[in-house]
Amino acid sequence: MKKYRAIQVGLGGFGRSWFDLLIEHSEVEIVAVVDQQPESLSEIQETTTGNSFQLFTSFEEALTEVQADFALIVTPPKSHKALAEQALKAGLHVMMEKPLTDTEEEAEELLAFSRSFNQHVMVSQNYRWNAQIQTVKQLTSAGELGFIEYVDYDFNKATRFGGWRDEYEEILLQDMAIHHFDLLRYVLDDEARSIQATSFKPSWSWFRGNPHAEVAITFKKGTQVHYRGRWAGFGKKTTWNGTIRFVGEKGAIELVDDRVYFYKGESDEPVEIPLITLSESDRMISLDTFVQSIKHNTVPPTSIEDNIKSLQLSWAAIESSRTGERITL
Repeated sequence: MKKYRAIQVGLGGFGRSWFDLLIEHSEVEIVAVVDQQPESLSEIQETTTGNSFQLFTSFEEALTEVQADFALIVTPPKSHKALAEQALKAGLHVMMEKPLTDTEEEAEELLAFSRSFNQHVMVSQNYRWNAQIQTVKQLTSAGELGFIEYVDYDFNKATRFGGWRDEYEEILLQDMAIHHFDLLRYVLDDEARSIQATSFKPSWSWFRGNPHAEVAITFKKGTQVHYRGRWAGFGKKTTWNGTIRFVGEKGAIELVDDRVYFYKGESDEPVEIPLITLSESDRMISLDTFVQSIKHNTVPPTSIEDNIKSLQLSWAAIESSRTGERITL
């Protein structure tokens, strides 16, 4: 079996868990790991057995010394554009953690740059691939609701990350809501037409910027979405997927505590829908869709061309929250 040679860039945050996924994937071979912290490299070498890979503190040096097929970038967003461009120029495919880039301008520049190359650039939007969302998607695609006229979306967490995330001006809209906006695009199979948002910071928040937001989105086919996000929230917490109600002419589908319910018509009595059984975790499926796109030379479902539309939703929400205006996309 052919193995696709990977260079992983970044071991902090989710880096170690991504490294473990690369090790586990049967069609991937890690040939190099890059991190600016020598102690992180030493730790990964000491705790990994049975695999041969080189360690570098410089991505540029790794590209010079090692032959690879793709780069997995797991670094802060402000570094994504430069690293992705380096990888593309070296002939590598690129997979990266979300968000695509730190700014909308960087995203547009990277998209334009990537179009000069034949390699794939993909952002991992792993929430698409969990069993709950796949179950909801199966129901909506089968027409169980008819046309989805509106969506109520609530997210409530109290997450203390520390580091660069705490410094963002719009941490919820820039770093977390993109997952939820991407899910809306995916489940509705539609693109947003306009968006209006407000954001704020409660007095007790440990974030420098605004961790809470209210967002109203109108999709092109007419679906109305009301999204309420809390990342320094009190009270009952939601799951990472959030609590979502999709409502159409035939009834409603609710995702509550990661369980899926179907309400037929006006009925108040739901039927719980068994979750689709998936053979792998959502992030492993995300990784595999990327590997298969290289193997079969197909466009990955969350390619840069697709994912920039989710990022644009986040940035339009941020612009709206600053100006008070409804933004047309």
